[in-house]
Amino acid sequence: MPILDTLPGYSGRRSPERESEVLLSLVASGLSSLSSWWGQVDRRRPYDDRLQLGLDRLTVACARQGLEAPVGVADLVWSWCAERPMREWPPVLDPDAQAGGELLLIDGAPSEFCREWVRATRDLVADVHESALVNHVKDVAGALGQPELYAHWRMLLTERAVLSAAEMIRQRNRFLGVPSWAVWLDDSYEPVPSEGTVDGRIAVCPRCHQWMSPARAEGWVCPSWRCAVHRFGSVPDLREAEGAFRLRADLVGYIALPGRSELLLAKPLAARGARVVVSPGYDALDAIATWPDGFAIGVDVKDWRNPFLLARKIKRFPEWSGNHPYAYNKGFIAVPKDRTRGRQDYLRILRKHSTALQDQPHVQAITIEDLIEQCPDLGTPGEVTCGP
Repeated sequence: MPILDTLPGYSGRRSPERESEVLLSLVASGLSSLSSWWGQVDRRRPYDDRLQLGLDRLTVACARQGLEAPVGVADLVWSWCAERPMREWPPVLDPDAQAGGELLLIDGAPSEFCREWVRATRDLVADVHESALVNHVKDVAGALGQPELYAHWRMLLTERAVLSAAEMIRQRNRFLGVPSWAVWLDDSYEPVPSEGTVDGRIAVCPRCHQWMSPARAEGWVCPSWRCAVHRFGSVPDLREAEGAFRLRADLVGYIALPGRSELLLAKPLAARGARVVVSPGYDALDAIATWPDGFAIGVDVKDWRNPFLLARKIKRFPEWSGNHPYAYNKGFIAVPKDRTRGRQDYLRILRKHSTALQDQPHVQAITIEDLIEQCPDLGTPGEVTCGP
């Protein structure tokens, strides 16, 4: 082993594991981009450049191991990504990545495993999470001295993915003293396109309350991967499409769906007597729950299937204390319990690979359901609110 590799602070840049992660992130990002691309096809290169970069790295990895490489991007996508589980790929990943039996494409769409590798890719995720719209809402709310406006906006997008024409008018007039509010809604929603309707109706998922897309023979398909795999098990809520608006697709994936898990925590805590502030500090955490006796917890909710990838996305908790309006006694990373079913090592892997959790041992990783059970229950309802 080269001496450089043994020195303190070695980044692992040249390690097989790191090279494998770069390869997988490139391919996953390219697949995600390809699946959501609605632009004009470039006949010379009708695919995302990251697929070509991933193919190049995969070809080198195959050559090193004496394996037959894909013969082109089409072979990479439809043979390797759709049919070959990760254990048959040459990349060497950390065992905690639990990638062995995973496919990148299932039924022609990026799998949840694939999507989480995209979310773990730093620059791509930043383009979505720190988009111009999100930053604009934060900036204007801050300039007005009303940070709760950002939380109200997130809450609306989470709870109401489809708005009738009358509902849109009511929501746009909700904060008449803040002209930017109506602009934010115009940027967040779009008129329901004809291809999103069947017989003049639009469908809303009864599980996550997001709009559903019509499929030829399958009925309706939810944009949530977790709902889509059960797409035949629920009857959608059908609504009139004329004049209706739906949440833009990127905001469904990166605000509304994560927000559903946050509300699965916030509402039960409020039912136990807590005053729950959602998205405090411009989403520095997902919730601060405070009981009348002053006991408070700070929670960041994470709905990820893969704990290895989630670990690298956890940020340090803000150190609010004393007279700060969001001061809390204990901090928690909370994941839906169904993510840990059949995976007893989920929380262990999370702690092992999260620098933030290691640096802040007072922050505990726990399931949403277990956290709720551990919290006080006063027997009287509290509230879910958007401000201090």
